[in-house]
Amino acid sequence: MATLLNTKSNKMTLLRSQHIFGRHSGSSNSLLDNPEASRLHASILWNGSCWLLQDTSSNGTFINNKAIIAGVKRRLKIGDTIRFGALNAYPWVFNSDDAPKSMLVPIESSSAPPVELEGIVVLPNDNSPEITLYQAQDSEWVCETELGIIKLEAGLKISTKNSSWYFVNADTFDSTKKAEQTHSNISAPINLSFTVSKNEEHVSLCILFNNHPIDLGERTHHYLLLILARKRMTDNQSGIDDSEQGWIDKSLLSQQTGLDENYINIQIYRFRKQLIKVIPSAMQLIQIIERRRGELRFALKSVEINGGNDLMKLK
Repeated sequence: MATLLNTKSNKMTLLRSQHIFGRHSGSSNSLLDNPEASRLHASILWNGSCWLLQDTSSNGTFINNKAIIAGVKRRLKIGDTIRFGALNAYPWVFNSDDAPKSMLVPIESSSAPPVELEGIVVLPNDNSPEITLYQAQDSEWVCETELGIIKLEAGLKISTKNSSWYFVNADTFDSTKKAEQTHSNISAPINLSFTVSKNEEHVSLCILFNNHPIDLGERTHHYLLLILARKRMTDNQSGIDDSEQGWIDKSLLSQQTGLDENYINIQIYRFRKQLIKVIPSAMQLIQIIERRRGELRFALKSVEINGGNDLMKLK
């Protein structure tokens, strides 16, 4: 992600796809405090292939100590120094020209760094995953909580127990698209095969994705998946409607696994990270596990279970 170094504070600024500099706190993404700066002084924009600087001020903007023409976009290069309003103003240094990324900007603390969104992100951290964020099949970022999944729109507030952020979209910074519920739509052929020891202590998993077998090995979180998969299979065999198959109350799931709710969330996160690591291009696999208020379920019906304890299968 592109960055700009403020040499006065020695702090790095992550650039949004449209980043405004000025003295007006309500409209500027980065505040300028020198008296020569205008309320809305200049902006740096991503055009799809490079970063451009545009001056909109009264006193001018300088790249490498040379004034640029007002209203004319100038391409930035790594190492360029930018001064807003005067040649003796403190410089900002253009350090990275990477493409913009969607991000979460902290609301309570202006000094806290934004959270860059890439792959799968959990908040507040890996050991307490209250919220999970990832890109759905349509490349839209979604937020998954215990209430379900919503698409993220620019400016949407996201909160954990102790912190809050607002969402900034890399491609549509000023989007006003209405958030809506998303539904899983795993289009590629996927089959899962569990191999379970007689005492249920060892669970291996193999996934057949686009007709290619991928061995996920033995992991502790595979046992949680096994329970969810058995519930889906049982409901399917009982003729329960697809929309209601497989849902398990989280308190019941805690009893069956001996895990508290937070550790169940950690196990789900670890499984999703494992999937993304072995199949980076298949973000839709994250939706193998679905949520709604107080419940979880396995999204697939194409599951094979080999071995295991016959008494456990009947639970």
